[in-house]
Amino acid sequence: MLHNIKIAVKGSAIYSIGNMSLKLMGLILLPLFVQKLSLSEYGILGILEVTVQILISTFGLGIWYAFERWYWDKDYLNKQKSMYFTVLAFSFVIALLLFFSVSGASIPLSELLFDNSSYSYVLVLMSVIAGLELMAQSPAMLLRLKTKSLVFTFSFASKLIITLAFTLYFLIVKGKKIDGIYEAQLIGEIFYFLILMLSCIKDIQFKFEFGILKDMLVYRLPLVFSSVFIVMLSFTDRYALKFLSTLSDVGVYSLGYKLANTIKVILISSVWFAVRPIIYRMMDKPENKRFYSKIMTYFTFGVVIFIIGLSIYGKEIIYLFASKPEYRPAYKIVPVISFAILFGMLKDVAFIGLNITRKTKIMASLIIIIAIFNLGLNILFIPYFQSIGAAMATLISQIIFFLLVLKFSQKIYYIPYELKKVGTMILIGLVLVIIGNLFNQMYLPLRLVLKLTIIFSFPIILYFFNFYEKIELDRLRRAWRKWRNPAKWKENFKNIDDTGLSK
Repeated sequence: MLHNIKIAVKGSAIYSIGNMSLKLMGLILLPLFVQKLSLSEYGILGILEVTVQILISTFGLGIWYAFERWYWDKDYLNKQKSMYFTVLAFSFVIALLLFFSVSGASIPLSELLFDNSSYSYVLVLMSVIAGLELMAQSPAMLLRLKTKSLVFTFSFASKLIITLAFTLYFLIVKGKKIDGIYEAQLIGEIFYFLILMLSCIKDIQFKFEFGILKDMLVYRLPLVFSSVFIVMLSFTDRYALKFLSTLSDVGVYSLGYKLANTIKVILISSVWFAVRPIIYRMMDKPENKRFYSKIMTYFTFGVVIFIIGLSIYGKEIIYLFASKPEYRPAYKIVPVISFAILFGMLKDVAFIGLNITRKTKIMASLIIIIAIFNLGLNILFIPYFQSIGAAMATLISQIIFFLLVLKFSQKIYYIPYELKKVGTMILIGLVLVIIGNLFNQMYLPLRLVLKLTIIFSFPIILYFFNFYEKIELDRLRRAWRKWRNPAKWKENFKNIDDTGLSK
């Protein structure tokens, strides 16, 4: 199991470089967005951002997840290249359908979402971007399946650099606003897709596998209808705020959500990119369930540390980047959404058993139930608590979702998750976040030091709760001796080969 963990760690580290560059771009652009856009316009940008994800989720059918599930199946190893072409061609057709559907209705859609038709051009740009992102999912998934993390990260980083350059040009030189932001994203998306396609050109066999595509669609069919409810669960908050409150509340919420989502972008997505192929590759291995169990434990450990840091420094970060006072209440959103993201991650890990056993009907039913529940909570909370109410609805929904998935998944495919350790980390993290935010009124230098002390105290506190196994403590000591000198990091990282073992 150790070598699989090492592979996951190495892949996660490489993927995180690209994901960190995404957040770096966001941090560079955030002061510019705050300066150029009113709070209501920032709310519109937040609505547009989630709408792109809605279009990809709804139209794409998640076919790339089926591709991931089929790719390493022993019955299809000789059809990997034709399978890739099939998924890519199918995605192209769906992207065209997406573009014509949205562009044809751009004016009434703009009037529905923003009470005027002036954003119809942006919606057309958004539909093209969504279509390109949808098509890019297939080559991106192939690179991850073949553990080509460096190529994937290079293509992703290139997209971000190009997008950043054109965004700065359009906003500063041309004086554009939201339209310039999306024109820059379109240019970056085109470059990203071309780089991915060139990287995977040797993996295409121009043969359409109708039978395999049919099986993939049957596998995904129970989740097609529920994909609408996945979208509801993920993005109801911003739409509910728009219709039940104001676009300014959407702006505040979007800023706080974006900062909290740093946890997902930098850490969770990076780890999942590296771990998901290993999960399916290990389906028939004798040590697979212990590996799956440790995914939840170690994943929670890393995420909780991020949560503590972002939640207790949220006020300082928001005040640093938001020059306009009306943006600053967003820091109150950060801790709530951070814990919601944690339970979302736990839910995804708990889904492992249902994914392996292909129990998509159960998955679909749970998604639909929670999406409706989440909508109800938003309707109940937002009129009274505005953006905080939307955040609380998201957190409660994710907690219930995790518990339901865990219950059903364990009945079908039992995995010995270390739930006591997971619960201990969450409770300690919550207490530390509460304590850290009590320092918010203190003198700035003093509170910065105290908050940093809180972050470093987390793993130490866990020690006194007998959290670590003896073998884990031994490995931590060896890792400390090996990695404590930053000058040797490059050499140490190179000594981890593609199998994950030290040379």
